Amino acid sequence: MNGFFPDLARSIRKQILTGEIKKWLFLGVFIGIIAGVGALVIYYSIELFTYLLAQNVGMESIPYLGNPGFSSTTLLPQTSFFISPSKLLIPVSTTIGGLASGYLVYRFAPETEGHGTDAAIDAFHNKAGRVRRRVPIIKTVASAITIGSGGSAGREGPTAQIAAGFGSYIADVFRLSDKDRRTAVAAGIGAGIGSIFLAPLGGALLSTEILYRRDFEVEAFIPSIIASVVGYSIFGYIFGYRPLFYIPGTYPLGFGHPSSLIVYILVGLLAGIAGILFVKTFYGMAKFFNGKVRGPRMLKPAIGGLAVGIMAMYFPEVLGLGYVWTQEIFLDPYYFPLWMLIALIFLKMIATSLTVGSGGSGGVFAPGMVIGGFVGASIGVVIQPFFPFLSVLEITIVGMIAFFGGISKAPLSVIIMGTEMTQSYTLFLPLMVATIISYFVTGDNGIYRSQVLSRAYSPAHKYEYEKPILDDLLVRDAMKKDYLWVEPSTRLSDVMLRIRESKTKNAVVKSGNLLMGIVSMDSIMAADPGKASVADVLDPHPLTIGEGESVHQALEKLVKSDQGKLVVVKEGDPQSVVGTIGLAEIADAYNMEIRRIREQQLMQGGT
Repeated sequence: MNGFFPDLARSIRKQILTGEIKKWLFLGVFIGIIAGVGALVIYYSIELFTYLLAQNVGMESIPYLGNPGFSSTTLLPQTSFFISPSKLLIPVSTTIGGLASGYLVYRFAPETEGHGTDAAIDAFHNKAGRVRRRVPIIKTVASAITIGSGGSAGREGPTAQIAAGFGSYIADVFRLSDKDRRTAVAAGIGAGIGSIFLAPLGGALLSTEILYRRDFEVEAFIPSIIASVVGYSIFGYIFGYRPLFYIPGTYPLGFGHPSSLIVYILVGLLAGIAGILFVKTFYGMAKFFNGKVRGPRMLKPAIGGLAVGIMAMYFPEVLGLGYVWTQEIFLDPYYFPLWMLIALIFLKMIATSLTVGSGGSGGVFAPGMVIGGFVGASIGVVIQPFFPFLSVLEITIVGMIAFFGGISKAPLSVIIMGTEMTQSYTLFLPLMVATIISYFVTGDNGIYRSQVLSRAYSPAHKYEYEKPILDDLLVRDAMKKDYLWVEPSTRLSDVMLRIRESKTKNAVVKSGNLLMGIVSMDSIMAADPGKASVADVLDPHPLTIGEGESVHQALEKLVKSDQGKLVVVKEGDPQSVVGTIGLAEIADAYNMEIRRIREQQLMQGGT
């Protein structure tokens, strides 16, 4: 039995993983199964810890978890400045959740703190796609506790980390390359997020886009499509193949008037500004907890949970995922008064920053969409009377997607995901306008700090884009200036002696400083040394190179010839010789440049 699984892995690797199509069909299905099952595990784990923590301390009357579309219950705003006994227990639940989550994270897998998608992105770029085996398990439990106790976080991060971690694991089992392991991790990210959001196409696109701020990991798209479809099929089998949010038919959606573009430009601008505020608040809070809050790290999520709980005594809407409140806005665009919508934008930002920034475990995708929904609804309530052909509902959807599309630096995939989640396909034009504006307004303020600018900046692709050192070295700096040369009239016997003494194979022939050719030992040996002169055997068309060209160009010329050296000539004067260059000079120049770079790195490291 001990040899069964290794033998099975070898057999699969030999029979199935030999071609690109077979390999990624097999691995994609495998990763998709884990993504779908992982999404179910996360969902039910949150339900379990909601019951164990929040409801058992008396919070059952406060709806904060809520899954849109999974229930027809209509909720009433819970905000009241009268503190009821049940509300006094909210900080108890969030503090216990933060304490338990902090212990798990910092005791067993510190890399699971914060939002899991960022950790998966970091593994792709900086760890050859390697994710420790325990990470998905710890992330699942810690995130379920955090969210189930009332912490403001999302479930997409842990779901992505489960599938990404499993992708890393099977890559090791089947002894795949680092490149394949990274692709498997990317496919896991997309499949996990696509499953939990019931958005398979958006999830697959996200896996290629979310790794970079201005690029795509194209190789991961097909594996991600396969994995995302499988994961969605599994999760949707339990909850139905439908959008995450229910959009009532009483509010027809669609782009129908050119002047509405003014509104969507405004939505993009304000969503971008709000996105900058969220990113700065989030990382400012993380910096505060890391640098200012003293004490064991595992206690910090409890402090963050306590602060969120106190805030939630007055505004329970900041707790948990927050989807339920977005759904209520979709059912009734005037569900919240304007002052409360504006307040919830900032309060949800702060609650999420406290929960995740303090070291708690959970994602930022869901809170980001909810904050964006509040931004859109606020704009819609104000602007709709002036544009009666628009509805608050569609402005809310556009705000939701534009906000997170901007800060995620993945505008295309978030647009697709948003339309899948809301079935708002007729809003593609407004979504494109607002999201791209938000993307540019936010600039470098992205919520995922592990993203890199493009493939050229990723350690995973550094050898593909790395400029050879020889490209930066010029021939004039590497050439041999005291080269061997002779006159055309020199007797061959004298030239032979000088070539042997210099331990080279040829000599430059010139008259004055005018290049005449090159003479080699082979051509001398083939002639009569006693009678002939250099002029009789020289090669009048030697290989030359300009002194301003790169050493890399010199190397390319040398490897294609049998002369052993190039004659270096002045720029603009191909008959004026200034030196020679061969493999020995190129090797010396390369070694000197390597030493210079290392010394520079040591000096920089010392400062």
